[in-house]
This record gives sequence, structure tokens and C-alpha cells, in this order.
Amino acid sequence: MATLDELEQRLYPSDGSDPTPNESCHVYHHSILQLSNNANSTAQLIRAIDVGKQAVGILFKDCNESRTMHWARLAAFAASMVAKRSKYFCEPLSVHVIRDINCLLSHWEPSISTQNVTLDQSACLKNWMLSVFCDARTCPDPRVRVLMLRFLAFYWHHAELDTKAALRTVSGLILNYEALDEETLLPTDRRGEEKGEPGLLYPLMFLLEGLGRHRYLDHMCQAAITQVRRLIPGPETRCLATLVKRTCRSAERIKAMYMMFDIKAPYILESLTGVVKFFGVLVTSQSTVHAYESPGLLKLASDSLVDMISSILEIGPILQLESTTGYADLIGLVNKTLESLALRGDSPKSVWIKVQQDHSHVFPRFTRQTQTMGLSLLFLSPSAGAREASWAEEMEEVPTKYLDSLTQDIMTEPVRLLTSGMTVDHSTIITLLLTSITPFDPFTRLPLCHGSFKSLPRLKRQIREWKNRKHCNREMEEE
Repeated sequence: MATLDELEQRLYPSDGSDPTPNESCHVYHHSILQLSNNANSTAQLIRAIDVGKQAVGILFKDCNESRTMHWARLAAFAASMVAKRSKYFCEPLSVHVIRDINCLLSHWEPSISTQNVTLDQSACLKNWMLSVFCDARTCPDPRVRVLMLRFLAFYWHHAELDTKAALRTVSGLILNYEALDEETLLPTDRRGEEKGEPGLLYPLMFLLEGLGRHRYLDHMCQAAITQVRRLIPGPETRCLATLVKRTCRSAERIKAMYMMFDIKAPYILESLTGVVKFFGVLVTSQSTVHAYESPGLLKLASDSLVDMISSILEIGPILQLESTTGYADLIGLVNKTLESLALRGDSPKSVWIKVQQDHSHVFPRFTRQTQTMGLSLLFLSPSAGAREASWAEEMEEVPTKYLDSLTQDIMTEPVRLLTSGMTVDHSTIITLLLTSITPFDPFTRLPLCHGSFKSLPRLKRQIREWKNRKHCNREMEEE
């Protein structure tokens, strides 16, 4: 077996010439043999991974699909070897090894075929993979833990998702959600013809789709619903809130990058398409839809949707000039998401109803922007202005005590803030608790925590009776 020094010499000849395909292939196969050598130190393991990666890059420099497949094969083998070393030799975790393994998968996405990759499906690899992602004691750095999302998506793309492993994966998501910021989720800049590194958005979306399809997200979502009902948002609620806020912030980041730098339209369209799909997976899937119809989370979801659409439309005229078809496809995807939300319009707590109640004033602007480009948002009609006027007229007739003291909206679940004596809606409390690091009473600036507010069931009943009377009167007028 060739040593690592010999492999590097073959890869980078002293005369400066490029290695032949046979030499590159030889280096690649011997780098895999080096990975299986238990006598190698961690530093030598890292060198073996790097040598193998460079050999594949040279061998398949003109074939992206083959290069991605062989890098994935190298990642799978390296992870298997590291897992065995960790189990049988009690070798401490190396952050550099984790980064290098996931770097090999940086261009892999679920849509890319890796049929020729043989993946070790032993309990050893599975436990190591989940320990790195789910256990802060195994891997203290959350930035490194979230890198395992890509390997997790890659693993579950090839292996059957079992219940125990799936639930541990969900626990890992709850543990690591704060590290999933826009910088981590989005691809790096692609300026000119330079190809950047893909982010974690698509692997995360693939995992959420798989977990949701098999109902493994149900427990987390039910916990979030219970926490919201009790006005004690825990990590499950905060995880769902953070993920949906990432959609609008990611869209805003992409818009800012496009306006500030010379970044090609394909990158922008690819990134925005991923963000819109991610929002759809979060808010419209069967497992999570009820959680996002809870107070607080409902407002965050509706606000995020409108902000995301606003960012997409603001750069629309310029983006459309570069890629007419691509931008039309993006608007079509937005319409598809709106349609999915509108189908739940019969639910009084749906995101779609909340969007109409809180944001109907922007519908005419959205309509003008899309019509200027020869497109349309099918579920945001120009008649929204009339609905807004009708809603404003109705609001003038609402008794003041039925209105949220902060938002001036009609309350559904009135709650009194004991720190100020003011009355706000249940959803306002949840929003304050979810959007502030140290929540405080907006009227007195005193700390806001569990126990500093009180539900008002009598006022809630009065508001419900008043709404029923208004509904009956409206029906009589229409007749």
C-alpha cells in the first residue's frame, strides 16, 4: 500500500505536470486503503480524505455528476471508518474530520443519483452519526453539529428510516435550530461564473419531508401546540418559530445580495426557489400545519409569507430581464404555495385567513407589481382593497375593550398583563415571548415571564357572543 507521501507525489509531480487519469485513479483507490488503516493518526486520516478528494477532482474535472458520486462514495467510506475508530478505539471526535466528510458531500443533493455508492448501514455508523448531531457532549460546537444535516440526508436517502433514529434526528433539530441561520442555509455567493458551495437548505428540507411523511414530527408539533396553549413556549415552539422566520430572512438576504453584488440570475432563482419550497414544507405539510395555526406561530407564518413574497417581487423586474422563464416559474411556485394555504381557508385559524386579516393592504401593491411584469398572483386578487375597507369599517364598530391594546386587533383569547394591567390577545403574548431574547411588557418594560399574565374567560365569552351577533346581522342584511 502506497504511503500518503507517495500518493501526494503522484498527485502533484515535481515537474509540475498534471497526473494522468490512471495515476489519479491509483491515488483515489489507495487513499481509501489509507482510510481503512487503523494505525493512521487523525492527522493522517484527514490527509487521506484530502488526497482522495483531490484525486477525484482531477479525474472527473469535466464531469460534475461523476465527481459528486465519487466524493459521496469517499465520504461514506470515511464516515464508516471514523465511526469504527470511535467505537472500538475510543478515539475522540475530530472537528476537522467531521468538516471534511461533510465537505465531500457539499455538492450532493437528494436529486443527484448516487446509485453506485455502497453505504454502511451498521448500527455503528448510525449511532456515531446521530451522536454527533444530537449530543452536545459528543460535539459541543453547534456549527459543526448542523453540518451533519447533509450526511444525515445522504444516509436516509440510501437507508430505511427507523423510528428510534428518526426521533433522535428530530431531537437533534430541536437542539440545533439556532445554528441554522441564513448564512448556513443558503449557498455561498456565486459571482460571475464561479460556483459556490451549496447551503443546508435542501438537505434540511429533504429531512423534514421524510420525517413529516412518516409522522415523526407529530410529537414535536403537538408539544409546541401544548406549550402555546399554556403560554410557555419551549424548544419545540422556538424551533418551529425560528425555522419559519428563516424563510423571510433568507429571501431578504438573497434580495440584498442580488442588489449589491454581480451575482447571476440562476443562483438567485435557485436560492429563492429553495426558500419558497422550504416555506411550503414547513407550513403546509400535514404534520406541521396545525402547529403553525397556533397563536403566535400563526402570526409569524403569515408575516414571513408576506415578507418573502415582497422580497421576491421587489427584485422581479431586474431578475425577469435576465431569466424570463425562470422568474415565471418562481411566481408559479409562489402561486402553488398560496393555493395550498387557500385550501385550508375554511379553517378560522389558517395562515391564509391570517394573511387576509393582517396584510390585505399589500395585496393591491402585489397585484400591480406582478401585472407590470405580465404575471399574476392568482390568490391575491385586486378586490382585496374592498375587503380591507370593509374590515376597517367593521373595526370602527368594535367596542374598545374587545381590542388588543398593542395591535388594536379584535382579540380571540384575551389575556391581562399583570405587569401593566393592559389587555392583549393570547397570540400577542406568544409573539412577544418568541421574538425577544428577554421578553418584556411593551407598556412598562418590566420582564415578561410565565405567571405575569392572566387569562380572561369572561371577556373571551363576550367577544365570541359579539362576533356571533355581527355574523347573524350580516347574513340578514345579505338576505
